Amino acid sequence: MPFRSFALSPAVLLVVLPALAQSAAVDVDVTLYTPGASCTITLTNDLDFGAAEKPATGSGSITINAQTGSRSSSGIVVSGTSTVGQVRLVGQHTSSYTMSRSFPTKLTKGTSSLDFTGAWSESSSANSGYSSISTSSYSGTAGGAGTSFTHHFRFGGQVSGITWSDGDGGYAGSIATSASCN
Repeated sequence: MPFRSFALSPAVLLVVLPALAQSAAVDVDVTLYTPGASCTITLTNDLDFGAAEKPATGSGSITINAQTGSRSSSGIVVSGTSTVGQVRLVGQHTSSYTMSRSFPTKLTKGTSSLDFTGAWSESSSANSGYSSISTSSYSGTAGGAGTSFTHHFRFGGQVSGITWSDGDGGYAGSIATSASCN
């Protein structure tokens, strides 16, 4: 009997050969961290005493109550609108915080100046319940990790020693604020 040979095409070889098994592993990772305490100060209103008419004799003063925002004057006539200064402190993952302020002692216009005595207050509400703060810093507590808080601070004070000899124009200064959250 004669010998017969067969030639297999590559397609047939694939069918004839057993399939090779393949595998792959997918890793699963998660990174945990403790969020750090953070806080931000946002300006809501600048402190504005309005306009004051210089007294013909003697001296006068203007006061804005930091708790109520009301304006009063002594020895001078004031006009225009006034606003109490206000900032909002917002924080996250905070257990405690400290808000600090530094008041200028003078409001200036060029080389001229007026005496300024600052006052501030705090509240958990933007519009009511303000309590006077007698020190240069205020410390409070918050809910800790996973929580957020908002606290409000108002700034007022008194501009005093206004006389006829003071130069006309706007007098200005800055109240510096800073906060730390833990």
